[in-house]
Parts: sequence; structure tokens; C-alpha cells
Amino acid sequence: MWSVGWALPTSYSANYQRDVNNDFGGTGVSPVRRRLFVRACGCQITTEHRLEAGATKPMTDSLHANLVRGWEAGLTPENPASAPLILIGTVHGDPQGYERAMKLLQRWQPDLVTVEVSRFSLRYRRRQEPRWQRLLRQALEELPAASAEHLAIRRLLAQVALPFEVGVARDYSRRYGTPWRPLDLGGPSRRHLPRYARELLAPENMRALLDTEDEPLEDYVAKEYRRARLACDRPLWRPLGANAETVRCFVRERLLARRLRHCLAGSGRVAHLGGWEHLAPWRDGASLWQGLADLGPLRLFLDEADGEN
Repeated sequence: MWSVGWALPTSYSANYQRDVNNDFGGTGVSPVRRRLFVRACGCQITTEHRLEAGATKPMTDSLHANLVRGWEAGLTPENPASAPLILIGTVHGDPQGYERAMKLLQRWQPDLVTVEVSRFSLRYRRRQEPRWQRLLRQALEELPAASAEHLAIRRLLAQVALPFEVGVARDYSRRYGTPWRPLDLGGPSRRHLPRYARELLAPENMRALLDTEDEPLEDYVAKEYRRARLACDRPLWRPLGANAETVRCFVRERLLARRLRHCLAGSGRVAHLGGWEHLAPWRDGASLWQGLADLGPLRLFLDEADGEN
């Protein structure tokens, strides 16, 4: 059931990432096909990052290569005045996310805002939202009255709704005339969004979610931000045996980094809103943060807005 593999993973962003990675092929993809795909995407994988079929060792070589280049250039996250790029890590579904993001955007006044969402996702959500809301109401009618307050159901509601990151980028643009841009690839959305109606919002799936661990959504989100900060000092590991998946993740992160670099070319200061796990260091070196470290970006987590006046 979706309730185990998708709707309520231990870490929403991590499991989402694992599902997204499958868009670039399965674990049986040959090394040759992987290299061809990488070349077609315009990415360069160094000898240190190359994986052969059957290998089990994570890509640990050159882990901090980009970070070291950034530090040597004097562009550090501790020097915000020199940072043309602001990476804002979010917890998807944060109930205070809109207000927090607006505070940070007003504080840093970027010339362009980018969001971890694809154009396909925006179009598909706009067409399907009435149907999703109808299915959601029908499913909730079959559940106990207090079901809507369960952690899993609240996260599901946020998942079906327009991401707050999109809403705040649009509203900030309308208020201050600052352009915004959806940055993500369309492949993940093409795979996952059609599953919402037939799996995620199915009454049996929502009933199963009620048997999962429960806590206030606000507490869950606070724990995720704490986890994000811990990850900055202790790089994250991917599951053993996920080598092909790691390559696919590396490709996606590099493509996102490439798009952000393109945005920086003539946009002044850019602020990017995206899931915090893209901003954490990974042992295999495959993260947006590591791919952009030579630019000396400023990294913030969304709850830092709580200290803003």
C-alpha cells in the first residue's frame, strides 16, 4: 500500500527522492547506459564518481571537493554579503511555511526566486485539483471525525494542496515585482502525480494511515529542521546497494545546480526554495548544495525566520 512506501515515509523528502530517482532507470541499468544518459544531460561525472555494476561502496571520494574550492576562493556561507545565491531549505508541508518563507524573502530581497517544482507539476495540479479535493472529501467521510488531525492525514492534505513554496513565490512576485521560476525536472511529477487519485487518496490507504505513528504536525516539522542542522555536520548516507540510484540522484542534483547557475548569469541575487535534504551534504557528494558550493551560497533553513522581526 502507498501508506507504507509513499504517503507516510519516515522522512518525506528522503523517500520522495528515492522514488524520484527511479525516473532515471532501475538498478539494472548498465554502466554504459548510465554514462550515455549523463552525457545527454550535459553533466560530467569524474573518475571518482564513476560506479560499475555490482559495486557496493558509496561514492566517498572527492566528497568535499566543491566545498574546498569555495572556501579557498573566500566565498563562505558565513559571508552573506558576498553570496549571490541564497538556498532556503524547507520541510514540505510546514504549516508555518508560507509566513516563514515570506519573512526570509522580504529580509534578503532577491532579484529572482526559484522553487523546487516543475512546470508540469503546476499544470497537472491545476487540472486535477477539483478531482483530488472531491476524492479527499469522500475518503474523509468514511473515516472517524478526528481523522483529519492525524499526522499522516495532515501531511497528505499538504501533499495534495499547492506547495506553500509556490504560493509564497507567486505572492512575493505580485507584491514586489520580483520574477519567480519553477526549477525542477518534470519527470518525477509525471510519475508520481497520477498516482494520487488511484492510490494516495484511496479510502483504504487513508484508513491504513490512521494506524501509523501520530504526533502534532508542528512537532514533526520541528524535528525535521533539527535533523537538517545535524546533517550539515554529519553528511547523510544513502542505503547500501543503491549505486544506480545514487547515480540517478547525482544527475538530478547536477541538473538543478546547472539551472541555478544559469539563473545567476543575469539575475543578480537568487533565492531558491527547496526541500532541506537537497541542501545537506551527502557522503556520495550528490546534493544541490555540494554542486553549488564553489559559488559560496548562503544556506538557511526556513525556521530561521522565527527570529526575524
